[in-house]
Amino acid sequence: MHALMNKRWGRGLLVSLLLGGGWPASAAAPLLTPETCSVETMLRDVRAAMKDGSPALRHYVKARLREAALAMPAAELQAALEREHQPEVLEALGAALATKASHAESPGLVQPLLARAAGDADPAARAAAVRALRATPSVEFMAKNGGVVTYEQLVRDSSPEVRQAVADNLLAESAQVYSGHDRTVSETTVSVASAAEDPAVAARLLGEVSMEAVGHETVERVTRHLKAESPELRAAAATALGGSPGAEAAGARRALVEAFRGDSNPAVRKAALQGIARLGQASARPLLESLRGVDARMDPEIDAWLSALKLNLQEWHLLLREKQRLRR
Repeated sequence: MHALMNKRWGRGLLVSLLLGGGWPASAAAPLLTPETCSVETMLRDVRAAMKDGSPALRHYVKARLREAALAMPAAELQAALEREHQPEVLEALGAALATKASHAESPGLVQPLLARAAGDADPAARAAAVRALRATPSVEFMAKNGGVVTYEQLVRDSSPEVRQAVADNLLAESAQVYSGHDRTVSETTVSVASAAEDPAVAARLLGEVSMEAVGHETVERVTRHLKAESPELRAAAATALGGSPGAEAAGARRALVEAFRGDSNPAVRKAALQGIARLGQASARPLLESLRGVDARMDPEIDAWLSALKLNLQEWHLLLREKQRLRR
């Protein structure tokens, strides 16, 4: 494993190396003191970096801990996790344990982390435990641990920090682990949004969820959010429906037209127009034309979409960018 630097050189030298400065000009290459690479020695460096290290050093020690954890005894990592109370260190240690669980294909390793996420008395520690699962197959982990702890449960936590961490995790998992292609993660995200008691968190989840692989029941669940009390949530649901898979496009389109005609909130109507445009260029143009005059404030928005659609751009992000350019 790694040989740790002795205290004489410490973190200052490491930062210099991380920033590309090489050895200090006034010093010869230091003598390195070999030291056993144990969980505790690794955590000592993490604590020091979290206390007064640079962002580069913090990133380095956390990455090094994740790498070292692959060869460390799981029981030692789990025991250290159960003892840890400093949130930043808990998050780093939890991320290392989750990485080991993923590499070993052993979801049971994260049980202590799930327990801290659901039951720790300190909300900062609960949030840290949730964040430790970010960019891992955490939805699968939870299911294979018997569903004792779920994101639907965690999103109702009394702490806003925990609720935000749940949203961050699900969206990162969908985008970074599965590139938006995993049906289970996407459907879980919609389920968690439906379970959330915080409208802002629910709206963020629906506004950013990938809908490309979801099934009919999930599209129906999103559609029901068009009747939510929160206009932010209604607008997010309209945005989500625009990404519905082809088999669900007709129903999603009808729901969006109904929302545009029946919901007087400008943000909801704007999101409905975007959803209609996204669901299909060929069908969108006459449908958008038919919506002129429903709300005169929205007519410039309709005109911008029609102008953008005439360009026949095939990629959604290009079409969206062009429309946004037209409405600056």
